[in-house]
Amino acid sequence: MQLRSPPYLAATVAAYFLLSASGQAQVIPFGGNGPGLSPEDNRMMFESIARLNAAEPSRVGLSESWNNPQTRTSGTSTILRVFHSRGMACHLVRNQIVAAGRARARDYRLTWCRTPDGEWKIKA
Repeated sequence: MQLRSPPYLAATVAAYFLLSASGQAQVIPFGGNGPGLSPEDNRMMFESIARLNAAEPSRVGLSESWNNPQTRTSGTSTILRVFHSRGMACHLVRNQIVAAGRARARDYRLTWCRTPDGEWKIKA
């Protein structure tokens, strides 16, 4: 199965998170006292999520990593839970991100569900 990544995906995700204060902390995981993710970091992170979404079958513990040597930021996307919601296959994905100069990873979670037409979308 080929995973299509709509061109508006990054903007949709950013808008989704920017609408809430808790979401803002997730999009900019290092808050006001450190760097956020660069556009390239975001692209790499969403590509790792796309690889997880494309894996058949989805299973708890499956991980995909990414690393951006230019920003010295890296991350790992891991499936934490696999379930069905409203007739769709879904999984909860934890994204752990480590930026240059940070000793500890920050993490946030998104639930992705496969729509009837086969696309993966963030569950709102």
